[in-house]
Amino acid sequence: MFNLVLHEVDKKWLHANYPSLRVENDNGVYKITGTLVFDMVFYQEGEPYVIKPEQKHLTHGHRIQDEYQLEIVLNTSKHSQLPQVYERGGRLNLLAEGKKLKLEDLHINPTGAACLCLNVQEKDYLPKGFNLKDFFEYLVIPFFYAQSYFEKNESWPWGQYGHGICGLLEWYLKQTTITKGEIEAFLKYVEAQGDGKLLKNLLPTKKEVKGHHSCLCGIKESFRNCHKDALLGIWKLKQEIKTFDIQII
Repeated sequence: MFNLVLHEVDKKWLHANYPSLRVENDNGVYKITGTLVFDMVFYQEGEPYVIKPEQKHLTHGHRIQDEYQLEIVLNTSKHSQLPQVYERGGRLNLLAEGKKLKLEDLHINPTGAACLCLNVQEKDYLPKGFNLKDFFEYLVIPFFYAQSYFEKNESWPWGQYGHGICGLLEWYLKQTTITKGEIEAFLKYVEAQGDGKLLKNLLPTKKEVKGHHSCLCGIKESFRNCHKDALLGIWKLKQEIKTFDIQII
């Protein structure tokens, strides 16, 4: 875990665009606290969304104007190279309670931090490295937009990956071209997240994994009725391990 640097250009951007948020320096650790006020229009999956829309953007799509009490701690964690984002107003706790859900169903990690994206997606969202503008516009604002959308509609505005190992396998399923080195890197990544043993038990060639087998998420439901795409991800991974003759240790 290490502290992320907040440059002057980041501070100026934050003040200009989200003046109700302030930067604090807590013994060398930067924090952003206060009220996040946002305005965003989402059209449909596959189309770009618009933050701070103008009138010309409002002819269709779903506009949400909302606010949340935030604390953003600018240091990384064991599982993420991004800042840790916390909703501090208790709103998501109330949302989970009201809909009889667990916080993880709202994409909140056990630490209380928001799960903004899968760990393996972080470089896709921030290919040039961390900067505050991209972090807010690609991850923070869409995350809270989705929470508000779910609160109103009881559905998510776009597709959601599962938690933990299931989400990683769902992500893997969507990778259309992949090399031997990338598969090996993926396996090492899964192991580093603490799910390596759980997955490796299913990967040997002679080990069959079927739809009626228990899902990896641990709720004792079958794959086909729980995380079907994670099952398909396992099948894809097993086939490609065989194709590339990768040794499972």
